[in-house]
Amino acid sequence: MKRRFMLLLLSALMMLTIQLPAHAAEGGQETLILTQDSKEMLHNGNSVLASQPLTAVKGVTYVAAKSFMNEIYGTVVYDSKNKQYTLKSGDNVLRMQAGKSSYSLNGSTKNMTGAPYVLKGSLMIPVRLAAQSFGITMKAQAKGKTVELTWSTAPVAKFTVSDINPYAQQTVVKYTDQAYHPSGLAIVEERWENKYDIFEQPGTYFVSRWVKDANGTWSEPYTVVITVKAPNQPPVASFATDKDTYRMGELITYTDQSTDDEDRIESRVWKNNARGFFEPGQQTVTLTVTDAHGEVSEISKTITITDETLYTQEEFNLLYTDIGEKFEISGPSVLQYPMMNYFINDRAQTLIRANSPETMLEEGIYYEDNVSGNVRFLLHNLNGRSNPVKIYVIVTNSNPEPVTVRMGAKGIGGPNAFVSTVGRAVTGRFLESLLAPKYSYLQVPSGESRLLFPEYSEKAVKPGEVYSMFADVQLSGNLDFKVVVADSNREVMSYLPYAPLLPSNDRHIRGTFENANRIMYVNQTIGDVKSRMVLADNIVDTRLSGIDKTTGIPVLNAGNYGVVYTIQLGKVQPHTAIVVNPRGGHYAGAFTVNGRVVYTTNNSILRNPNEVGMLYKTGDSEEQVTITFTPANGSMLPINLLFMPMPTH
Repeated sequence: MKRRFMLLLLSALMMLTIQLPAHAAEGGQETLILTQDSKEMLHNGNSVLASQPLTAVKGVTYVAAKSFMNEIYGTVVYDSKNKQYTLKSGDNVLRMQAGKSSYSLNGSTKNMTGAPYVLKGSLMIPVRLAAQSFGITMKAQAKGKTVELTWSTAPVAKFTVSDINPYAQQTVVKYTDQAYHPSGLAIVEERWENKYDIFEQPGTYFVSRWVKDANGTWSEPYTVVITVKAPNQPPVASFATDKDTYRMGELITYTDQSTDDEDRIESRVWKNNARGFFEPGQQTVTLTVTDAHGEVSEISKTITITDETLYTQEEFNLLYTDIGEKFEISGPSVLQYPMMNYFINDRAQTLIRANSPETMLEEGIYYEDNVSGNVRFLLHNLNGRSNPVKIYVIVTNSNPEPVTVRMGAKGIGGPNAFVSTVGRAVTGRFLESLLAPKYSYLQVPSGESRLLFPEYSEKAVKPGEVYSMFADVQLSGNLDFKVVVADSNREVMSYLPYAPLLPSNDRHIRGTFENANRIMYVNQTIGDVKSRMVLADNIVDTRLSGIDKTTGIPVLNAGNYGVVYTIQLGKVQPHTAIVVNPRGGHYAGAFTVNGRVVYTTNNSILRNPNEVGMLYKTGDSEEQVTITFTPANGSMLPINLLFMPMPTH
């Protein structure tokens, strides 16, 4: 019984004993001696056989990689797909391919002398490269034809800190252990110097760590320099107004004077900082600032509004609303403004409106026709499928000669889940492109097909997203085209012969329309009184007629989407504001006014008829004003341009 107990105790003690790697040194220093043309390796005096002998080729000495890595307690992994070997020891990672002199060490690409090769199934690597890569000292003995390799097997006391520039008394510093032993021995003890979770005083600290392995060997110190900053001070909120008392409708100027010790104010939030007030009494304005560390400061100031009126609210808004911004108006009152008369002159331009069905539920051909000359494409769709899709315009040349396509002005919006964001972007980008089109050319050989607008087709439209495009092209001859929708993982040219022609099945329009450049002339005086110009209402501003070429059915372009309007205003009085007012609902688009693209609005949309967007203000003399626009995709029509005299006193 006693004997059995002693055997069990001995077995338990053996299980608890720390196992050292074969031939591991106990003094923290390892030696490996290799002999030329021999498989024998002496590791700390113990003989080990390599899979292949130490071999010299063209002045470069090679060692069997796997045998070598075993002795330095490393690993070799082969990736057959990339034909790449990965050698790893400690923190160092060496990657190479047989027959190639380039290699990667810890992510950095370099070139070696010689190149690794395979000898009887064993990867052979330059022994000097291996030694340098893994921090091994190498000494060649020409007389004895030996190579002596020595390296430390002391542990490495590596660690990282969460912040090397903390604030004194404020920042909690966390330390992450990354200590290791090159031979795999356990780390059993550690010692620190200047390790603090919170540093009380600013200054430079050398944080050092030592670790001890199971053999009792201590590491060299591993040190991280931490520069501690003085405690962060909260920001100081401050602002000034140009005075303390204002009349109703008088412009108030606010000057932000807030400061921060690091000049890192991340947020400024104003409350009640109207540029003007229109009721007498006291108004309290508040500014709250927050710095990069979340420290907050707030200040309030009270100003007095007298019962004297300088400007009414409408006059104030006309004077001080910036171009591209908006203000509120009485929507019903707009209908009382007299309508401006204008003359219409439609110019030649073929319009392809592929907008129905607007919600894409099926794969297939959404529109097709044969066209030539000047052509404008309008595409605007919502992905109602459960899969991402791509939209293509494919042209086919059935002529005996090649046809050249000149690609001109183009605007792309989306894909995006918000239709107003897409509509504003695509309209503005198209108008900007019209100002300075960048032309490119595509040749379509006889009997072949080509993809138009590859930059449009390369984007996948996710479910629920809207995608839109305006694009002008000029064709030197007739081309058949198809607008095709396919799941994004489908190869469209292979799918095309099997794609079904889909019907137009909702209230949106598709068709081919002629004379899609509309010029309007207004010759009467503008700005002497409030007035308005009605656009895209389908009554005063008539709709283009066209044909759905897939069915031969006549259609009307409701809203005249895709039509480019040029409005010539010959006599606009001094100090006249030109604003756009949506009459059908929300509107988010863009206008070119005297060569400048103005968005409606810069940072928002016009939500309803009770809002207007500022487009232009004339100066001190009569002006001619030219406005170019196309009804914004995704917005509601009609719209009115309003001409409103501004106060001059």
